Amino acid sequence: MIRPQLLGLALAALVAAVAPVRVLAAPLQPFLDRLVKQEKLPGAVLLVSGPQGREVVAAGFADLKTRERMTPKTRFYIASSGKLITAAATLQLVQEQRFKLTDPVFPWVKNVPGITKLRNIQTVTVEQLLQHRSGLAEYFTDDFESEAAKQPEKQWSAEESLAFAFGEKAQARPGREHIYTNTNYVLLGQLISQADRLSYAQSVQKRIFERVGMPATSIGARKEASGLAHGYTVNESNKRQDVSYSGWSAITGDGAVVTTAADYEAFLFALFRDGKLLPRKTVAQMCSVQEEDVDSGYGLGCSVQDTPWGEAWGHNGSISGFNADTWYIPKLGVSVVFMTNGDFQSDEPDLMVRAVKVYLKQ
Repeated sequence: MIRPQLLGLALAALVAAVAPVRVLAAPLQPFLDRLVKQEKLPGAVLLVSGPQGREVVAAGFADLKTRERMTPKTRFYIASSGKLITAAATLQLVQEQRFKLTDPVFPWVKNVPGITKLRNIQTVTVEQLLQHRSGLAEYFTDDFESEAAKQPEKQWSAEESLAFAFGEKAQARPGREHIYTNTNYVLLGQLISQADRLSYAQSVQKRIFERVGMPATSIGARKEASGLAHGYTVNESNKRQDVSYSGWSAITGDGAVVTTAADYEAFLFALFRDGKLLPRKTVAQMCSVQEEDVDSGYGLGCSVQDTPWGEAWGHNGSISGFNADTWYIPKLGVSVVFMTNGDFQSDEPDLMVRAVKVYLKQ
């Protein structure tokens, strides 16, 4: 018997496959222009794509110093939205029976120097890392941020990053509660690297980027590369400060992806609609909210949000100077990708909903 949830996924994929795709006019452009102006953002890109058509628009500037305009092809650092890519690669390894979700992660990371100083690491499972139920200490602390700011071009390895959590008190017992912690996905990146005997960057390049067709996507970025969105925050002097280093130098599994809206759109469709990366049954499991804490809205690396059109699957990302939000709405067969190189002046909880309503002309 086919479960209703899996049947819904199959039907959504069939509709998306046979429905003609039209190129829309540009109702999203004035919407994005107003948003960038109201929120005083340097720039942004917004993409909405589905059976009704596809639209991608840009506004503002990618680089305030050179006055380079933002375009749909501009590459953004997407912070924790990259966790969805790490989760997909991890679940591919589970499908390949390299390990089980219930297996401890320690045998895969035991060679990290000093790893036994990470309290409770020897009992944490792969599933607990994916769900953020490990209770491990957070490495991304004020101390880490301070050190990273002193060396803006340094690429912090998994070993160097994790060291900031060594000796710190665990946040909870493994499996006890959902606590969003970047340490979990640094460890998953290391697990992927060890299982594939490649660097994390090489592994996701092979497993995800090449398989999907994401030519503009990379782990980290060189500052001299063209077409990059510089990230900006407002400093204590009320002036915009370029903090791009916070993203471009990242290379670990908790959020190191630099991509375009179109490339990430391709990833969302490949993962959630087309079944190119994981079996549909696994995707349904990935995006089922953990029963122990339904309020978390989190599955196995997949964030689940309620919308007027049912659930949206994806993952947001936020760090000083860069913000991203990514959705796939199964009942509509629609993907939404929003990326900006600045920080909101106010809360924008309805940004994605408003964008979809404009797209659907509701």
